[in-house]
Formats: sequence, C-alpha cells, structure tokens
Amino acid sequence: MNAAHLHLLLNHFPIIGTAISIFVLLIGIIKKSDDVKKTSILILILTAFITIPVYLTGDKAQEMIEGNYDDVDESFIESHEDFALYSFIAMDIAGAIGLFSMFLYRKPKILPNSFAYLMLGVLLIVNGMMAYTANLGGRIHHPEIRKDKLPWEASVNPGQDKTESKDKNEKKSKDSDDD
Repeated sequence: MNAAHLHLLLNHFPIIGTAISIFVLLIGIIKKSDDVKKTSILILILTAFITIPVYLTGDKAQEMIEGNYDDVDESFIESHEDFALYSFIAMDIAGAIGLFSMFLYRKPKILPNSFAYLMLGVLLIVNGMMAYTANLGGRIHHPEIRKDKLPWEASVNPGQDKTESKDKNEKKSKDSDDD
C-alpha cells in the first residue's frame, strides 16, 4: 500500500466521522443524555486524529498522480490542496475543543446543552468544509462529477448523435494536427 492508496482509503473518514458525530450529538441533545453527548465528542476526537494521516498523505498522493494521468488537471489538485489545509485546521480545532471538553466535563460534571449546541454548530461547519474538500478532491480524477469539462473530454449533447459527435472530435483532432 502506498501513500496515495492510504490517502484514498482514509479520506472518507473525516466526512463520515463528523456526520456520525452530528447524528449522535443530536440524539444526545434530544434525549438529554450526557453520556450520548460525550460519545459524540469522542467520535469527533477520533475523527480529528484520523484526519492527520489523511492530510499528511495528500502530498505523496499528489506526487504519484501528477503527470501520470491524462485526465488530471493541476488546477483541480491545487484547489483541493488549498481548501484541505483550511478543513484540516478546522477539524483539528474542533477536535482540540472536544478533547478539552472531555477533561473539563468529565464525570460527575454534566456537559451543558449550551456547549452541545456550540459543538453542533462547529461540527456542521467542519462537516461542510470536509464535504467540499472531498468534492474538490473527487474532481481530480473523476470527470463524471465535474461541471467544467477539460479540453480533451468529449461532450455529447443529448439531442446529438454519438457518431456525429465522434466525427466532429476527429475533425478537431485532424485540424490541430495540421497546425
């Protein structure tokens, strides 16, 4: 297993982990259960720890795909990398707040609802950031989720015949070869 494989394997955990943490925290708030709210915070802390290797393997994953695939555009990598840093920082801040709260509100202290609502807001923001980062990362090597097509990606209009589109693409290719 290489760094790119590890990055692809682990990169789902920050999104799923924060979503599970949000869900468990909502249950804790509704049920007024301190133990459930604290379980949500523990899930957040574990997710924040898993985010560290996800972020650190990103550069190695970038090195492995840059220049090796025709459908990879450098701008997709750069935008993913830039926003990943902000998401990583936000996740680690949320994890640090969670870790601090576990010491501050350890038994027999009760985790107040005001803090639970604050954490819910933080988790919603972090989850949104992680989801956006994942979307940017998916664009790197998944053309099916891109809004903008790369120059070499043929697009067929719904009313256009595929053979007609193929003929146009071949003509464009032939014209560029003549230059």
